[in-house]
Amino acid sequence: MPWAHVLASWPNLVEHLCDDFQYLQITALRRFRGDRRKMELYLAETHDLTVAEAREALDDWLTYTGSRLRAQIAA
Repeated sequence: MPWAHVLASWPNLVEHLCDDFQYLQITALRRFRGDRRKMELYLAETHDLTVAEAREALDDWLTYTGSRLRAQIAA
């Protein structure tokens, strides 16, 4: 899922992010308002990752979640 789609759906995706990354807090994510850099830093800090690892985890999440959400819409 491209980041532009994330920005358009940020309020809805926040809950999905918290479901999939157990240490994220909804209130913190809402403050970021889709700022990818802040999201990567926060993910790294909360999940004991490097920023590069957090970026990769977020990319993987976007790929998986994008596919899952498209499948839900199509059904």
